Amino acid sequence: MEKQIGKQDPKFEELKKLLKSGEGNLVATDDLSVLRLSKNYKVNILDFFYNPDEEYHEDTLEDIKYFKSIAKNTYLISSKLVESLKRKNNSAGLFAIIDLGEKKLDDLKNIDYLVVTDKLEIPGNIGTIYRTCDSANVGGLILVDPITKKNNPSLVSSSRGCNLLIPTVEASYQDTLKFLLDNGYTIFLGEPNLGKDYQKYDYSGKIAIVVGNERFGINPDWYNHKHEKVFIPMYGSNNSLNVSVACSILIYEASMKRYNK
Repeated sequence: MEKQIGKQDPKFEELKKLLKSGEGNLVATDDLSVLRLSKNYKVNILDFFYNPDEEYHEDTLEDIKYFKSIAKNTYLISSKLVESLKRKNNSAGLFAIIDLGEKKLDDLKNIDYLVVTDKLEIPGNIGTIYRTCDSANVGGLILVDPITKKNNPSLVSSSRGCNLLIPTVEASYQDTLKFLLDNGYTIFLGEPNLGKDYQKYDYSGKIAIVVGNERFGINPDWYNHKHEKVFIPMYGSNNSLNVSVACSILIYEASMKRYNK
């Protein structure tokens, strides 16, 4: 069933608010490539919004038909309201509120290959890590004490929707550390200077690759517990890499070792 709504409708206000900042397990997007993920993956679209008077391309009309079929609710909005909501100039003018779902650390205990981000704050960095995790078949991601949370709309965009696909838990440092140690994970700390060359490990068994905040690195207490230090040799004038680049290198090295045996 479709319902026409206006500017004062609470559902429109909710969409407008979520496009700026996610809330709880809800996030909104107007990224058509993200919405199209629902055709092949389990993406829980709660509410779908579009302008029925718009002249859409034929393939977009097929998309609309599909989104309407899977959304719990469909709302019709005017072209003026569509323009007021668009986040990008190339937006197709289709919007959705998505439920990210909620997972706990125990839901990840049977996943052998995890990535842990410690207080990362730049959505573009986290988004790149999500995309690499998706490409390299990482099983899950733990956001430790996140500054940028999983419901950040910019994260949905920068990850190309991969944060909707990869099992993700937001957790405190103490809870994450206890979970990893209790469940037998080898903890690999991304370390810019000390430790062993990243190519020297075999990354077998249950592993967790940990990377830290863009400015301050990882929580120093990680070093007080059982871990492996891993670093990427630097041959130029710089002494560190962008966290998303470094994490992607470690992820791919681990995946190549794990899956090409």
